[in-house]
Amino acid sequence: MYRLFTRTSAVHRWSRSGYRHRLALATVSTGALFFGLNKLHADSENNESFQNGYAKASLSSLFRAYTVYSMCSIPSLVEYSPGILKILSSVPGIRQITEGFVRITFFNQFVGGDTAHDTIPLLRNLRAQNKGALLAYSVEVDERTATSSSLSTSTSPHVHADITADGDPAHNKLSYKRIVDEMIRCIDAAADFEDSRGPAAGLGRRTWVAIKITALLPDSNALINLSKHIINTRPVQKTQSIPFPGSPTVSDLAVLLPLAPSSDLTPQDISSLKELHADLERICTRAQQRGVKIIIDAEYSWYQPALDALTLALMRKFNTLENRNSDDVRQIQPLVYGTYQAYLRRTPGHLADALEDARKHNYSLGVKLVRGAYHPYEVAAHISAKSPSKGHEASMSISPDPEPPVWISKTETDTCYNGCVRVLVKAIAADLQDKQIAESQIAGSWRRPSQHANEKGLPRVGVLFGTHNWESCDVVMEELVKANVARKETATDSGRTVVVIPEQTLERVAIGQLYGMSDDLTDSLVNKTKSEIPLVIKYVPYGALSEVMPYLGRRAIENKSVLGEGAAAKERRRAWNEIWARIFG
Repeated sequence: MYRLFTRTSAVHRWSRSGYRHRLALATVSTGALFFGLNKLHADSENNESFQNGYAKASLSSLFRAYTVYSMCSIPSLVEYSPGILKILSSVPGIRQITEGFVRITFFNQFVGGDTAHDTIPLLRNLRAQNKGALLAYSVEVDERTATSSSLSTSTSPHVHADITADGDPAHNKLSYKRIVDEMIRCIDAAADFEDSRGPAAGLGRRTWVAIKITALLPDSNALINLSKHIINTRPVQKTQSIPFPGSPTVSDLAVLLPLAPSSDLTPQDISSLKELHADLERICTRAQQRGVKIIIDAEYSWYQPALDALTLALMRKFNTLENRNSDDVRQIQPLVYGTYQAYLRRTPGHLADALEDARKHNYSLGVKLVRGAYHPYEVAAHISAKSPSKGHEASMSISPDPEPPVWISKTETDTCYNGCVRVLVKAIAADLQDKQIAESQIAGSWRRPSQHANEKGLPRVGVLFGTHNWESCDVVMEELVKANVARKETATDSGRTVVVIPEQTLERVAIGQLYGMSDDLTDSLVNKTKSEIPLVIKYVPYGALSEVMPYLGRRAIENKSVLGEGAAAKERRRAWNEIWARIFG
């Protein structure tokens, strides 16, 4: 089943690539070390312009890309890379060499810097290319812990980096509070960058912030326990209509109210969850004050009912249309975005419910649509839960459904994703039509407003399409044109056909890819569209090397699907061809 989904790239065949590739890889590895140790190059590598793919990249960046994608072309190496790194990092002396190699290769390829402030030069270069950024402090649950530990074991994502040698829980508590404070600093860094661009920036505030909720409390098991409670107490008709993890309701957080009925949650769970909710509101309040959008990342399905409930509560409070000021450009788009994973069977029904709830309760729906990053773990956990083996640790899965929560094949996920694209573009088009009707009514027109017309003209839906799939990007562009919210025209300078995206559409839509990956797709989108503010946003993680190791491990595993079917080999060839041209002309 895992093979069906990931379609991993073929094992790098040395017999076919021959002596030239073996020599090139050895040479490039040495070159990457040399250039990585050169401070001038190290300081500039993350800030390279990729306007024309690799054409404007430095030679050191090309060496690094070739090395990284060569390793990503070997599935077995990618599969065992987290374990290899863990072993090497535990050996004194070898640890420093390992961390140095990881920094000048995978870290510099996929991470924007050690701190939010360190990413500012990269943000400037991205904006010069008409690209935005989604900043993310990438501290997360380690997959090996999350999928192998029993539910009585802490899966706190920051324990590995910050806990003291004797396991002092007080120090662990300080750790998650530091991450909450870091979210505030990240918001300020994003806002300061946008403010530095001056009044001319207008609506183009395309530096957003992503948060992982599991990193914001001392023990993420409280979220799992809340998820169990939600699944067990939801109305039967609700659980039967939409597959696990279902669709949130406003009553999902009732257990946190002062006079809530008794539940299986411990007093410690309740205290942690109340504190988490307060911290999330603090983060969103700061983001609202500074005009920065908040994207709440999706995680494993056993956390998702709790995350959905918290996200719904935040959207209803901070995305409400009643308190938004249409004259403040920082408040035009939805403030809080939830993440919808197309590999989950529930997503079509979940998305339909979310659109209806936003219309009914007069708030803007923020949607980040992705395929999903945890497929093999979800399948393995579900199989383990349904067929437990003696001697194996408890499964993390809490799904009551007989089928896994995810689609089995990648084709099913692709179909679901593209179907959700069409639904969301229709919602965008309907919202724009309502905006025009409302404006006509205000101007004294005879046209009657629709039932859900928005008198302020503010977006009722904002969408970030996160995808590395060329076909899905084509579907997005085609649907925007078909819905008459974008148009095609011939560029006067090149004679090429480009898609012109008006400002009012850009208030509601963006497309995103991960930093360091699929730059050819990103550049293609930029080059074949015309917009005053960025349509494309790059997901830029940051953090100290020790903190982002789990993220890099997941990124390597995820590359097997994103860079499968020869995509990694294609990236490697693109880098090699440019290296060859630079050296030999």
